[in-house]
Amino acid sequence: MKYIFLLNQFSLKTETNIIKKQIERVCKKKKLDFVIEINSITVTTESILKKYSKSRNIIIAVGGDGTINRVLNAIAGTNNVLGYIPYGTGNDFYRTNRELLKKGINRVDLVKINDKYFINIACFGIDAEIGNNIDIVHSKMLPKKYRYKMSLLVNFLRYKARYFEVDINDQYIRETFTTIAVCNARYYGGGYKVSPNSSLTDGILEVVLAYKTNKYGMARMINSMKDALHLYYPKIKVLQTDKLTIKSPKMVSCNIDGEELCASKFDISIIKSGIEVYYDQELIDLILEKI
Repeated sequence: MKYIFLLNQFSLKTETNIIKKQIERVCKKKKLDFVIEINSITVTTESILKKYSKSRNIIIAVGGDGTINRVLNAIAGTNNVLGYIPYGTGNDFYRTNRELLKKGINRVDLVKINDKYFINIACFGIDAEIGNNIDIVHSKMLPKKYRYKMSLLVNFLRYKARYFEVDINDQYIRETFTTIAVCNARYYGGGYKVSPNSSLTDGILEVVLAYKTNKYGMARMINSMKDALHLYYPKIKVLQTDKLTIKSPKMVSCNIDGEELCASKFDISIIKSGIEVYYDQELIDLILEKI
């Protein structure tokens, strides 16, 4: 199979060129059949990948979770395989894969939310506002490791819990929540282990419901997610399902794998036929070692 590397057009042209040259060096050394594609404001991921829709390739997203999500939505329903080089702010899907996937091609669960797909986590409430604050999360003025932390601080100070209606497993929950996380994988927010028991291959979503709490309780809960200790909090409830609906009285934004999706109703379900994901830690290490 051919390896198709999809790069974001980074704000600094030199950064794009460095990554491109490193990919070329590694692929030539490993004697891979490869192509490098670069998207931009005028040349979208979808338009680039359309020409590969009728063949079978490994489409490698070079970037963060948002880049993976755009590639995922472009290739869903084709015979292509999703690959990635984690070069983003969060790289949360990569964290789960290091724990669960074997080298090579793995079939994992895919999740549909309205007319879009995600593979990692969809979140609502404060977590969505943190992830959707693109002025901070994608700021070139901040080092990558500080962007989520800065967005968390800004949104924590101004956040108010939101009312949602959750229909799940014949339960109809009408409550005010700090956050809701619908999890296919384990991590979000740049390393917060919100769903430690998610497996990627069991056909089940873990839904983490964090009910309204005061600022002190919210701060403790968010901090505890680093080690999955939030699951012991009385304001946290975890349910398992293969489908659910989340509604809001007004339009709200959720965050799906680093991308924003706005609606007042979200129908979410597992696509059990899934999608194939290519994992190769050696290739990842070789490409990132000099970047």
